Amino acid sequence: MRHLLHAARWILLLQLLLVAGFAHGARSVSVISAQTNYQVEVLSHDGVEYVGLTDLLEPLGRVESHVEGNRVRFLFNGAEAVFEQGNTQCRVRSTRVDLPASFLLQDGRGYIPLASVGVLLPKLAELTAEMHPASRRIFVGIASIRYTAELRTSPSRMVLSFSAPVNPSTYMEKNRVRLLFRREPVVGGTASKLTYSDPFVRGVTFNESAAGAEVAVQVAQPATVTVGDGGRTLTISPAQAAAAPGATSPVAPPDAVSNPGQQVAPVAPPAVKIARGKAFVMLDAAHGGADAGAASSPAEKLLTLALARRVQRELEAKGISVVLARASDVALSFDQRAAAANVARVSLYVAIHLSPEGHGARVYSTLLPPATLAEQDRRAFLPWDLAQAPYLERSAQAAVAVAGALNSAGVTARNSAVALRPLNSVTAPAIAVEFAPLDGGAAELATPVYQQKVASALAVAIATLRGRWEEAQ
Repeated sequence: MRHLLHAARWILLLQLLLVAGFAHGARSVSVISAQTNYQVEVLSHDGVEYVGLTDLLEPLGRVESHVEGNRVRFLFNGAEAVFEQGNTQCRVRSTRVDLPASFLLQDGRGYIPLASVGVLLPKLAELTAEMHPASRRIFVGIASIRYTAELRTSPSRMVLSFSAPVNPSTYMEKNRVRLLFRREPVVGGTASKLTYSDPFVRGVTFNESAAGAEVAVQVAQPATVTVGDGGRTLTISPAQAAAAPGATSPVAPPDAVSNPGQQVAPVAPPAVKIARGKAFVMLDAAHGGADAGAASSPAEKLLTLALARRVQRELEAKGISVVLARASDVALSFDQRAAAANVARVSLYVAIHLSPEGHGARVYSTLLPPATLAEQDRRAFLPWDLAQAPYLERSAQAAVAVAGALNSAGVTARNSAVALRPLNSVTAPAIAVEFAPLDGGAAELATPVYQQKVASALAVAIATLRGRWEEAQ
């Protein structure tokens, strides 16, 4: 019995030593890819950081692992990699690859050194991998987003231009505008710190931390942020002296933190009269980038953009100002689309969709949970997903009016309310219009005759709506 107890103590001691040598830390890394963004836990062994190979690869494709003694054979989308416990070399697609530290095998799971991700992923998954240790981010299969900072004068403003659309969390402080990028591969520009002798802009700094990448603009007075070019430009300008009377509660964007001393720029009130220099309507062509939309030739994303441009031309010919949410084949998230509409302070937001099924058109306003503006503390932030609440009635009226005008123009249409993004986050009357074939099948959607007919009908509907709203003023 003594021998058994003595052996049990040694086994327990060995287990404790193993746990101490390979401990779970509280740290993780963010993986940002074209398909998805996710977190991977980081473990530490003898001062070296490791990640589970399955954890790293599973969100990116099909993964299989087969343990054969001290060896593990990984298959990722059919490509093979073989690792061995304690070995600093592995075989990937029949090629020997050196590792910066030993491969570890524990409880049937394989762990690779974090520092090896940039070498292994390109060889195994045939995807680029860029590691940014300071912000604990790995960019997989996508290019870094770089920016330039340009100080413009008359009036003074800072224009940040990005190589791809961005949607940062924005924090307004007394003398600083902070733009935090958690989900986008934003990296530093030409310099990490710029200073200016300008009456408004004092400097721009870039920093990477565990929270993500941050661009901070030092200003001499309160400022506002304007989004342009489909999310590719951010302009920091002096704020207006006062908000318009009757403005609604500020809207907290996704990930916003209401810390003391921080403010969110006020949102435009539900006014409908066109302000000088402000677009009346934003046309948002659905889909874009990797999101092609409905399977057709050409893809829905191209057809919606072509249709939006036709509607834009028709409206501008009627003297109605228009802004496009996207002017090219770029990917925009729902939050980016809503943020662009809110910053532009348009009087009407119209999302444009196409469907190969059905007939005519469907016009939607959004459907929110039973929460109204009256139930919100006017000094509190209005939740991002309920930002449409003060505009529900006007949106429903717009959907009815547009459907009626489309019917009058010869396009059979009906309206309804559904839970639909990004309408729920738009701080203006907002609708979505989905056009289906009129006289033929799905191929009809791509014909110039069809596109011009529905574009003209929608332009007439929007023009009619604007006329009604202005008469009500």
